[in-house]
Amino acid sequence: MAEGGFDPCECVCTHEYAMRRLINLLRQSQSYCTDTECPLELPGPAGSVNGGGDLTLPLVMMGWMLVALLLFLLRPSSLRGPRPTGKPTGPPNRDRREPPAPPVD
Repeated sequence: MAEGGFDPCECVCTHEYAMRRLINLLRQSQSYCTDTECPLELPGPAGSVNGGGDLTLPLVMMGWMLVALLLFLLRPSSLRGPRPTGKPTGPPNRDRREPPAPPVD
């Protein structure tokens, strides 16, 4: 608990909210299970729809491929490949001394 009796975590998830979620979960399971029978897999957000497969992994892989393609296309020119032989590769004053400092009045 924080100073002054204020708990910032309580703003996100309170005890009342957790109990409400538990009661809702129990009510949903009662609509699927009876006293004599309960299916092994409960329908819900994790279940498949109309016998279709799970698309989570393919969507994540396509997302990473899209990010990789964008990074490849937007890379800096210094990483794009070999430089032409006629152009210098560094700053023009590379081997020379620094220019003299301006006079101070």
